[in-house]
Amino acid sequence: MSYTSFIYLLFLAIACLSYYLMPVKARWAVLLWANIVFYLFSGWDNFIFLLGAIAVSYFVACKMSDNHAEFKALKKSGTYDRKELKVIKEQYEAKRKKMLLIGLAFVILLLVVVKYTNFILGNVYSLLELMGFEHDQVFFNIIMPMGISFFVFQIIAYLMDVYRGDIDAQKNFLRYSLYISFFPTVVQGPIPRYKFLGTQLENEHPFSYENIRDGAIQIIWGFAKKLILSERLATFVSQIYDNYAANSYKGIILVIATVAFSIQIYADFSGCMDIATGSARLFGIQLPDNFLRPYFSKNMPEFWRRWHVSLGTWFKDYVLYPFSISPRLLKLNKNIRAKFGAEAGRIIFSAIPIYAVWMLTGVWHGAQWNYIIWGLFHGTLIVMSMIYEPYNKKVIEKLQIKTDCFSFRLFQMARTFTLCCVGRVFFRANGFMDAMGIFKNMFSGLGLEFIRGGRIFEYGLNRENMLVVLIAIVVLWIVSMLQEKMDVLEALSKQNLIFRWAIIYALFFAVLIFGQYGPGYDSSSFIYEQF
Repeated sequence: MSYTSFIYLLFLAIACLSYYLMPVKARWAVLLWANIVFYLFSGWDNFIFLLGAIAVSYFVACKMSDNHAEFKALKKSGTYDRKELKVIKEQYEAKRKKMLLIGLAFVILLLVVVKYTNFILGNVYSLLELMGFEHDQVFFNIIMPMGISFFVFQIIAYLMDVYRGDIDAQKNFLRYSLYISFFPTVVQGPIPRYKFLGTQLENEHPFSYENIRDGAIQIIWGFAKKLILSERLATFVSQIYDNYAANSYKGIILVIATVAFSIQIYADFSGCMDIATGSARLFGIQLPDNFLRPYFSKNMPEFWRRWHVSLGTWFKDYVLYPFSISPRLLKLNKNIRAKFGAEAGRIIFSAIPIYAVWMLTGVWHGAQWNYIIWGLFHGTLIVMSMIYEPYNKKVIEKLQIKTDCFSFRLFQMARTFTLCCVGRVFFRANGFMDAMGIFKNMFSGLGLEFIRGGRIFEYGLNRENMLVVLIAIVVLWIVSMLQEKMDVLEALSKQNLIFRWAIIYALFFAVLIFGQYGPGYDSSSFIYEQF
């Protein structure tokens, strides 16, 4: 059930109406049923994977929470002295750690098996061929459950938080199922923590006209990004990237397609987040921001604090920080500092967990080498920015470059966007070798023949559609500028009634008239659904 389909809008309307017709205390049950119906549209086999992950993680989390409660009771009883409590605490922590490892092993293995089995087999077969062994290549047709990368990460965060004692386990299995399977987030995020979303789902939400209005506006805005802008750019980008070798595309046309893809993926992913956030708001539930205008970033670290925020904070909290303070890494850091000095120790100590995180980020995005190289590319950029930041400051001071002005900020944003576009080649290409071929063709000549005489309109977008794209980009840029300074929805709600509804109707009819949808048109799925 695609978020941009008419069936989803019908499903959402029925779910919302049923939700507010039910007594307040029973409304959570309506959401649970909506989750089940939504996920079952992807197939019973998909639902079994989700249900299995929920059941195992629920059992493990409850056991860990009981472990915490038992130790607290022993501590409170006053029966044991400090030394005895220390020993008992270690015993309880060891039991809890075993429970955590069981839960993590199950959900991670589930993800690895369904997503990476054929990738691992393919690389093993390639290695055997290099070694001269003859063999048959056998691959498996494994089901890829909808949103598995997202709900597995959500479960991992939940288990880790219960293990640490940051939250108590939800003992009601159905309410826990509601949290993991919440239909606005289960497809492609955001990845909400239990402290943020789980507690909201437990609360009662009375009817609010403001929530309905703002939720509907967010959904329409998401539809506009996806159906007006992203879908048109997808046609153009696919024509260039999927046929670059056959048609010998080179130079500027590949550059234009790469820039177009960078805009396409932002409109696509942030559009989906707007639809998800708007859908949740209809029920009085807030979702965390997942995009904070990333193309306004002045450097790559800032870009990744603004892009896919929930994934970035997940890696920071559950991979980067734990890895950074691990005993082995601390010991390695001590040895490096002793041999090579404090500065080398600082750089290496920071670089190792950063590369580990970005390696995992690439693998998470897909079982292909181009995603892994994309991850390592961004890891390298962040490490280099960390290394060269002091030198950059010295150069700026020596050349007396004025940094507190628009021109310098524009230069920083352009530099960040350019580096991002380089990485997008690996992300969009149909494999690592295709990415290398695209880079080669990009620098094989200017390629002006591909855009002269109006040829730019021969790649899936005619003049009229190209004009729509350019207008949509300008509108998106203006709205993004406003969002940097204010809450646009809140500001709109304070405007004159006629002006407010004129904007809403203009957006609605823009989607209706210029959106790509309907009979005979197969709207592509959201890009991040495949992850």
